[in-house]
Amino acid sequence: MHTEHRRERRSVVSPKPKGVLQVLAGEKCLDVTAVMDASPMGMRLQVDDRIGIGENILVRYMDKQVDMKLNGTVVWNSVSADPAAADADHSACIIGISLAGPSLLQAFL
Repeated sequence: MHTEHRRERRSVVSPKPKGVLQVLAGEKCLDVTAVMDASPMGMRLQVDDRIGIGENILVRYMDKQVDMKLNGTVVWNSVSADPAAADADHSACIIGISLAGPSLLQAFL
Protein backbone atom coordinates (compact mmCIF):
# COMPACT_ATOMS: atom_id res chain seq x y z
CA MET A 1 0.00 0.00 0.00
CA HIS A 2 1.12 3.55 -0.73
CA THR A 3 2.32 5.78 2.12
CA GLU A 4 0.90 9.29 1.82
CA HIS A 5 3.46 12.09 1.48
CA ARG A 6 1.36 15.16 0.67
CA ARG A 7 1.09 17.50 3.64
CA GLU A 8 -0.76 20.36 1.96
CA ARG A 9 -4.46 21.03 2.27
CA ARG A 10 -6.37 19.16 -0.42
CA SER A 11 -9.31 20.46 -2.35
CA VAL A 12 -12.03 18.29 -3.79
CA VAL A 13 -12.87 19.44 -7.30
CA SER A 14 -16.56 18.80 -7.79
CA PRO A 15 -17.95 18.78 -10.36
CA LYS A 16 -15.16 18.04 -12.81
CA PRO A 17 -13.90 21.20 -14.59
CA LYS A 18 -15.90 22.05 -17.72
CA GLY A 19 -12.94 22.03 -20.11
CA VAL A 20 -10.97 19.05 -21.39
CA LEU A 21 -8.75 17.38 -18.78
CA GLN A 22 -6.24 14.79 -20.01
CA VAL A 23 -3.12 12.96 -18.90
CA LEU A 24 -0.39 12.54 -21.51
CA ALA A 25 1.88 9.58 -20.73
CA GLY A 26 4.36 8.64 -23.43
CA GLU A 27 2.30 7.91 -26.54
CA LYS A 28 -0.98 7.70 -24.56
CA CYS A 29 -3.50 10.51 -24.25
CA LEU A 30 -5.92 9.52 -21.49
CA ASP A 31 -9.16 11.24 -20.53
CA VAL A 32 -9.57 12.12 -16.87
CA THR A 33 -12.93 10.71 -15.78
CA ALA A 34 -12.81 12.10 -12.22
CA VAL A 35 -10.72 14.47 -10.12
CA MET A 36 -10.57 12.91 -6.67
CA ASP A 37 -8.58 15.70 -4.98
CA ALA A 38 -5.80 18.19 -5.63
CA SER A 39 -3.18 20.09 -3.67
CA PRO A 40 -0.38 22.44 -4.80
CA MET A 41 2.08 19.53 -5.01
CA GLY A 42 -0.09 16.63 -6.17
CA MET A 43 -3.40 15.29 -7.36
CA ARG A 44 -5.41 12.10 -7.46
CA LEU A 45 -7.16 11.41 -10.77
CA GLN A 46 -9.20 8.63 -12.32
CA VAL A 47 -8.18 7.98 -15.92
CA ASP A 48 -9.60 5.65 -18.56
CA ASP A 49 -6.56 3.33 -18.75
CA ARG A 50 -3.65 2.17 -16.62
CA ILE A 51 -0.50 4.25 -16.10
CA GLY A 52 2.56 2.73 -14.47
CA ILE A 53 4.26 3.96 -11.32
CA GLY A 54 7.28 6.13 -12.09
CA GLU A 55 5.98 7.36 -15.44
CA ASN A 56 6.57 11.04 -16.16
CA ILE A 57 3.31 12.57 -17.30
CA LEU A 58 1.78 15.83 -18.39
CA VAL A 59 -1.61 16.89 -17.02
CA ARG A 60 -3.34 19.13 -19.56
CA TYR A 61 -6.43 21.29 -19.01
CA MET A 62 -7.98 23.13 -21.95
CA ASP A 63 -11.01 25.35 -22.34
CA LYS A 64 -11.81 28.38 -24.51
CA GLN A 65 -9.40 30.68 -22.64
CA VAL A 66 -6.84 28.35 -21.02
CA ASP A 67 -4.35 25.72 -22.16
CA MET A 68 -2.50 24.74 -18.96
CA LYS A 69 0.10 21.97 -18.72
CA LEU A 70 1.56 20.56 -15.49
CA ASN A 71 4.49 18.15 -15.33
CA GLY A 72 4.39 15.33 -12.83
CA THR A 73 5.24 11.75 -11.98
CA VAL A 74 2.88 8.89 -11.14
CA VAL A 75 3.80 7.86 -7.57
CA TRP A 76 1.06 5.26 -7.05
CA ASN A 77 -1.89 3.72 -8.84
CA SER A 78 -4.95 1.69 -7.93
CA VAL A 79 -3.34 -1.39 -9.48
CA SER A 80 -0.57 -1.30 -6.85
CA ALA A 81 -2.98 -0.37 -4.04
CA ASP A 82 -5.51 -3.16 -4.70
CA PRO A 83 -4.42 -5.69 -7.36
CA ALA A 84 -7.60 -7.79 -6.99
CA ALA A 85 -9.88 -4.83 -7.70
CA ALA A 86 -7.69 -3.75 -10.61
CA ASP A 87 -8.01 -7.18 -12.22
CA ALA A 88 -11.80 -6.80 -12.13
CA ASP A 89 -11.78 -3.45 -13.95
CA HIS A 90 -9.32 -2.93 -16.79
CA SER A 91 -11.03 0.24 -18.02
CA ALA A 92 -10.08 2.65 -15.24
CA CYS A 93 -7.17 3.46 -12.99
CA ILE A 94 -6.82 5.92 -10.12
CA ILE A 95 -3.39 7.54 -10.06
CA GLY A 96 -1.54 9.64 -7.51
CA ILE A 97 0.57 12.31 -9.17
CA SER A 98 3.43 14.26 -7.64
CA LEU A 99 3.67 17.56 -9.48
CA ALA A 100 7.13 18.78 -10.51
CA GLY A 101 6.94 21.92 -8.35
CA PRO A 102 4.56 24.58 -7.06
CA SER A 103 2.26 25.26 -9.93
CA LEU A 104 -0.56 27.29 -11.37
CA LEU A 105 -2.85 24.67 -9.87
CA GLN A 106 -2.82 26.83 -6.74
CA ALA A 107 -4.80 29.48 -8.61
CA PHE A 108 -7.66 27.01 -9.08
CA LEU A 109 -7.81 25.81 -5.43
